[in-house]
Amino acid sequence: MKRLCTLLILASFPAFLAAQTPTVEYKLSMSRPWTHLFEVEVMFDRLPSAEKSLDLVLPVWRTGRYTVFDFAGGVVRFSAADGRGNLLPVTKMDKTSWRIATGGSASVTARYEVYADEFNLRTRGLNDEHGFVDGTAVFMYSPAYRQRPLTLTVVPYEGWHVTTGLDSVAGKRFVFTAPGYDHLADCPLEIGTQRDHSFLVAGTPHVLSISGPTNCIPDSLVALASRIVRMNADYWGSLPYKRYVFILHAMADPGGATEHVNSTVLDISSSRLRTPDPCQNLIGMFSHEFFHTWNVKQFRPKGMDPYDWTKENYYRELWLVEGGTSYLHGLLLARNGYTSPKGYIDGIHWQIEGDRQRPGNKEESIAECSFDAWVKYSRYLPQSYNFGAELYGRGAQVSMLLDLTIRNESENKASLDDLMRALSKRFPAGSGGYTLDDVEKIAVELGGDRLHAFFSRHVHGTVPLDWETVLAYAGLTVSPVEGSERTWLGVTTADQGEKTIVRQVVAGSPAYDAGVNNGDEILALNGYRVRTADLVSRVPEMKPGEKVTLSLFRDDELRTFEISLRKQEVPSYKVTKVEKPTALQKKIMESWLKVDWQQL
Repeated sequence: MKRLCTLLILASFPAFLAAQTPTVEYKLSMSRPWTHLFEVEVMFDRLPSAEKSLDLVLPVWRTGRYTVFDFAGGVVRFSAADGRGNLLPVTKMDKTSWRIATGGSASVTARYEVYADEFNLRTRGLNDEHGFVDGTAVFMYSPAYRQRPLTLTVVPYEGWHVTTGLDSVAGKRFVFTAPGYDHLADCPLEIGTQRDHSFLVAGTPHVLSISGPTNCIPDSLVALASRIVRMNADYWGSLPYKRYVFILHAMADPGGATEHVNSTVLDISSSRLRTPDPCQNLIGMFSHEFFHTWNVKQFRPKGMDPYDWTKENYYRELWLVEGGTSYLHGLLLARNGYTSPKGYIDGIHWQIEGDRQRPGNKEESIAECSFDAWVKYSRYLPQSYNFGAELYGRGAQVSMLLDLTIRNESENKASLDDLMRALSKRFPAGSGGYTLDDVEKIAVELGGDRLHAFFSRHVHGTVPLDWETVLAYAGLTVSPVEGSERTWLGVTTADQGEKTIVRQVVAGSPAYDAGVNNGDEILALNGYRVRTADLVSRVPEMKPGEKVTLSLFRDDELRTFEISLRKQEVPSYKVTKVEKPTALQKKIMESWLKVDWQQL
């Protein structure tokens, strides 16, 4: 009998644990979408009686965007109640967290509404046509139960449906599950009358969801997405998800694109989607965001593994996350026939010129640029061009030269491809992430001790990139285009209605030395009215040393500057292959671009 009792106790123990394990359920409604208000409920059950309070937090940032948002500013009508419907006291603890005095209640439901009208930021939006939710901008979480499995029930507006990367519950059309809050936060929802097109790649389900006015051929976009998926599956070796969703917004004022763990959101100009086959316009965006499915979603820097939703997450590896993705997504397109290898090589001159023309590359290292992305990248700063590196562009340039350096130092036995795959294997998401030291260590493993100097000079330091030497590793020569040094003023302007506004003044340029400022309104050059097109066409035709008079308004005061023009120091370049490559140069080129040397 004693043994039988023991067996009965053991058999009932799992049920006892389940009864005591807290559960988390979310409910999202939108009864009047024209008000831009989402209605949210977060329900906790089986809470321990010893806990007298429950904290709820709304994140201050979303993945893929390195800036702090005011998500909590859109929260209205927050309240909380126990399982019997009795209201519970709520205290606002700081700008983005609430404390509910539960009194030991086992069941607590928090209710609030969120004003959502930010479609172009890919955070939250709701109107009479559709809704969009990035979980970080709408769903609060309890730090104590952040890792608990949860369910989400969506109550769409009349006739709408839901498209998301979340797993659905069998037999329940609008009920979804997630293993924890972070997954919920990283699976956006499109809610409306979007057109969903399903397709398979390597036996894995994918969905292309199109919202907004278009007359494009969906099959063309599906074919494009399929090729991008296959290209990356071949590169990485497998697909890391059970199902993937491409959410495509056709908008009048698009804001870009954002990667997620098993989906991506792409905002595209409606005009670009009104052509029968817009794929040529979308190749780069599809390729970049999908490459992130691995680089930052499957492995990520230590500073964001795990995410801290309450503040900035600092890391010096962001140049490899974003710039490395920019470089490698373009390289994969060249390898797979989207662009010709020769066209790819011809386009490198833009990288060289952009690098050497930007004064900020001599002022700020790419590691420092990564760390400061939270305060510099996502907003326009007039001093950025002159005193800062550019995260995506400079990151891509450093990544390209790192790739070729590893190939050369390893005698073409290794590459940046191997470095990225090593990071993926050694630092999978949830393991604590990698550091810049880890990246350098792997690079040295692949290419030898001389890679230390590369990181010291070009990642931690601001030593100018040696394009001529490194491109020669692949049998390429860099030469200035004769006569390309043009007379310049050193300003970038934009026409705004009837005004021509200075948007950028390059440090060391004639305009900079004369005292022209960002924000000045240019009126005339040598007494004649000018717009942006006039400056672009007339100034290069003038001679170095020639003095010009620039008239402008600054704070409504008429100012006149005499400026002595000079030649722009950075010429145009051309990149060509050498006539007689060494065996190593030939090997590097052919493995780099996956092309036969003779085909270039």
